Amino acid sequence: MSSSSPDKIRLGIAFKLSLVFFSVFLLAVGIIYAYVVPQLQSRLTDQKLDNMKSYATLYSESFLTAYSQGASPVYLDLLTQQYAERADARILLMDVSGNLISDSLKGQAFNADDYPVARTAIERRQPEVDVHTVDDRNYGMAAVPLGNGNTVVQVVVVSSAMDDVESAVTLVQRQLTVAAAVALLIALAVIYTVSHIFTRRIKRIESGARRIARGDFDTNVPIQANDELGELAAAFNDMGNKLGSAFRQIDLEQQRAKLLLDDLSEGVIGVDADGNVIVANPAAEALLGGKIEPPAPLVECVPEEIYSLWHSMASDSPAREDTFVLPGERALMVHVSSLTDQAELATLLVIRDVSQEVKLEQARRDFIANASHEFKTPIFSLSGFLEILEDEDVDEKTRTEFMATMREQVDRLASLARNLLDLSQMDSGVVSIETAPFHLREVVDEVAREFQAVPGFTHHGIETGGLPPELVAHGDRERTAQLVRILMDNALKYSPEGSTVVVAGNADDATVSFTVADQGSGIPERELPRVFERFYRGKSAGRIRGTGLGLSIAHELARLMDGDIQVRSSGRGTSITVTLPANGAPGA
Repeated sequence: MSSSSPDKIRLGIAFKLSLVFFSVFLLAVGIIYAYVVPQLQSRLTDQKLDNMKSYATLYSESFLTAYSQGASPVYLDLLTQQYAERADARILLMDVSGNLISDSLKGQAFNADDYPVARTAIERRQPEVDVHTVDDRNYGMAAVPLGNGNTVVQVVVVSSAMDDVESAVTLVQRQLTVAAAVALLIALAVIYTVSHIFTRRIKRIESGARRIARGDFDTNVPIQANDELGELAAAFNDMGNKLGSAFRQIDLEQQRAKLLLDDLSEGVIGVDADGNVIVANPAAEALLGGKIEPPAPLVECVPEEIYSLWHSMASDSPAREDTFVLPGERALMVHVSSLTDQAELATLLVIRDVSQEVKLEQARRDFIANASHEFKTPIFSLSGFLEILEDEDVDEKTRTEFMATMREQVDRLASLARNLLDLSQMDSGVVSIETAPFHLREVVDEVAREFQAVPGFTHHGIETGGLPPELVAHGDRERTAQLVRILMDNALKYSPEGSTVVVAGNADDATVSFTVADQGSGIPERELPRVFERFYRGKSAGRIRGTGLGLSIAHELARLMDGDIQVRSSGRGTSITVTLPANGAPGA
């Protein structure tokens, strides 16, 4: 073979690879361009029309109310201008004949023929959207008919120029063209360089194979031509002598891989192309709660939900992931990957126990929902009273009652805000706990005197005689007073008028405890495990006002002082016991 032959081969491979890559690249860019730009323009247009339709639908209620109340043109003009500023669009109110009733751009030329969407909405009696060209300029339009019974009386039109959509599409087109050109130049340089390196490595592979492949393994590869590939085949014939040791090395690596899989906390299941399990580690068996003996059909080894996830794998979706909640509140996250480069192993399932994460996420969602609900009620109440006081001439007695009720709602909001702030500080660990010895009876008596002056609790009794004066706890005195205040407030609210709340206590060598007991209706047994949850208010709460945060705060305060809190309730009355470290106890 002449010395010039390898050079010709290398140049040929480099040229062909560059040409193929260039053609594929241009085709891909053309396809992407033809797909992305129209899709982008369509989505931006649809999004803008949807936003305009939402504004039109939202504002139609106000215009219909104004129509039914016989609003003046001045009021309608103010309304259209106000809504136009919010929507950043032109707002028009037209009658069924196409006559203009009100326009946010008062004084600007108006032609009913420029708004065909209004006629369509009136005829179909439903909201309509469209893009219409006016004076060589595209405008997005949304129209919502206003009905009085079964009759359309007016139509609201929201109109806005499509300049922003067209500018965005033009910018994307320009950037896509520039990026494609730059990428093409870089890619051509890289592929041409790599192809040269690749052809030179062929000779290196031949040389390396001859050096490492000296053994007794007699497997020959036919040599069909006297060129670089023929020489490479000869090198592989020499390397055959080392295949035996290579197989032994592979076996060793497989054993190491098995040990690694066995030590993983995540479950791993390997599946072949026919849907049979060919490998599964002990963690997978533990998570799924059953023995897996490969080879076995996957459908028999995993729950139906996981099998459906695996079965839904498509050729264009190399990986999928989902979370399943199994019986017993166990949540498993399953990640399914397609291994296209493996001859036998086609799919890999990785299973992880995410029960705790799912519970935390659900708790977060519940907390947000409950907080929103608790804020919404007093805010709506205040809003209603304010509207009445502003719009109606009420007598002094009614005004006084309204103001008292509004004060209650404000106090409720303030209490809720304080409680949420306390919980937030406790969760973030910024609450300062200053521990020192203090007499528990003194704290309880101080809090009891506070409640004896509260108007709503003057007909209740508070008995603290069962709490020995000599009990000394080691904790934060102010936080303990806050805790006692929460428990005593709860006990008084849920006790019938004329009843007595009893506070008693005792101590041992390590702890001091006190119990606040009321004579209320008690808490059903099924609700006891949830009384310390945030915002939880059982059915026994009835119409008694509260946020459902007090006992949660009490629970956190006890925990921060290395204490504990327990609740007991029978058919009548509830007792809540708090345990704190005693003065002189180990760790106090």
